[in-house]
Amino acid sequence: MNDSPSIHSVGRESRADPIPLFANEADSFVQQLRLAAQAHRAGRLDEAISSYLRLLAIRPYHAELHNNLGVALRLIGKLEASVSHHRLSLSSDPNNPALHSNLGNALRAAGRLDQAVKHHFQSIALNRDYGEGFFNLALCLRDLGRIDEAVGCLGRALALNPDNRRARTELAIALMMRGELEVGFAAYEARKRLPETPRVEFSQPAWDGGEISGKRILLYPEQGLSDVLLFVRFARELKRRGAVVIVLCQALLKDLLAGTDYVDHAVAEGEKLPAFDVHASLVSLPHLCRADFTALSVPYLQAPKESRIKLGHLEKAKLRIGIYWAAMPGQPQDRQRSAPFPQFLALAGDPELLVFSLQGGAHQRDIPQSGAGGLMHDVGRGIFDFAEAATALAQLDLLISIDAPIAHLGGAMGLPTWVLLPLAADWRWQLGGTRAPWYPSTRFFRQPRAGDWDQVFTSVRDALEVMKGEVSPR
Repeated sequence: MNDSPSIHSVGRESRADPIPLFANEADSFVQQLRLAAQAHRAGRLDEAISSYLRLLAIRPYHAELHNNLGVALRLIGKLEASVSHHRLSLSSDPNNPALHSNLGNALRAAGRLDQAVKHHFQSIALNRDYGEGFFNLALCLRDLGRIDEAVGCLGRALALNPDNRRARTELAIALMMRGELEVGFAAYEARKRLPETPRVEFSQPAWDGGEISGKRILLYPEQGLSDVLLFVRFARELKRRGAVVIVLCQALLKDLLAGTDYVDHAVAEGEKLPAFDVHASLVSLPHLCRADFTALSVPYLQAPKESRIKLGHLEKAKLRIGIYWAAMPGQPQDRQRSAPFPQFLALAGDPELLVFSLQGGAHQRDIPQSGAGGLMHDVGRGIFDFAEAATALAQLDLLISIDAPIAHLGGAMGLPTWVLLPLAADWRWQLGGTRAPWYPSTRFFRQPRAGDWDQVFTSVRDALEVMKGEVSPR
């Protein structure tokens, strides 16, 4: 994807060919456009957008200006406006492969995958050597579940540009989605060369997967909460091999991880680190530990013995279920991952279900705003870290959640967990099917089409009827 303005190269890998300036541009206009692009590249998107809009009043049909504005608007989540600007850009220069590809990027971000694929195909039809076009097409095909085609396009992108680090990383993800976990995780080490991958500044060496007995190893978080919850399981293997295991983690996870028998020290980010000999990213552990993905044991996380969280009962309720419906604002693809609250609210009208909301953040307001205070119990307001979340989950019969850290916690604890997934699901949930090797107790409900939550919840309600039939009232 092209996350940079197009008028000249940027300090990181570009994802679409630069679009040439028109030869007859006035020097003053070109200079102002360059200044706007500098603000864009520096991440000052509001400033860049304001500058682009002023210039647009002067040159309303300038293809490059519409393109750059479309890219900037996509980056701040103004997706429909982004699509419209890219369409205007393309109307002024319809045979430009980069403009087709950038429109495809905006359509993909807006969830209109079929339209996006058409424009990406057009980009490579116009230029069969356009590596970025093959790369962007591959991402769309992967989102649609057309993994074999995506792998082929990524191979073509790498043949045209062998140094495309992002293509190598995305190829690794496609392989993991296809179930080729051993090869995929080895290839996924390429992500460490991407500019957005955090750089560690430890004087101690990185662990290379060799002998670890008697050594103190620091495991650090590279990505988000979900990856810590997913990959900390491999710390148990390091402990089995005789290592002293130190886990650096987000503060929300410290008490939960400190309660495990395979973590010797859990340290919150910002706290002083104890002495250690080697270090490794938690995300690299499946590769470094040479994991057997057919024999991943669960549970490996558990609730503390004591907690302030106590869930009640109702006489007619057969099942106590927890729900989580909205991704935290600002996270990538949060719109696609989040499910409509009214769909969850409909579940609360069943007297055989006792519903507890585990939702955190701003979306906790969905409950009072929908008049649902008497239909579900808002436990999320009393949960301040994942140790407390674990104590709530330990008292449930079922968790129904979107793709969120709480779903990984439920799976790691062995709790029956139903994960509701968009069509373009994260690679950690693999491609198709209702299961993944990480969590045997977890079941997936996938959108058959982009944005189709109705079918997902129809399947959820059917499954709940079956589950209720298998239990007796408390």
